Amino acid sequence: MATKLKDARTAKGLSQLALARKARMAPSDVSRIENGWLHPYPDWRKRLAKALGVAEKELFPEEAANAGK
Repeated sequence: MATKLKDARTAKGLSQLALARKARMAPSDVSRIENGWLHPYPDWRKRLAKALGVAEKELFPEEAANAGK
């Protein structure tokens, strides 16, 4: 699953640890999502998008496309 999480995180100048704290997640989960090793739960997608101040569909375009099917 392709995400734009890393691009959005680095554009905001956040480390994985800082993002994890803002999104109330484990840093290892942020890393695994960025590397495609972990499929994010819907709640995680919402929290990550909110922490970065972007729309969920911007971070996870494949999920948004699949939601319409």
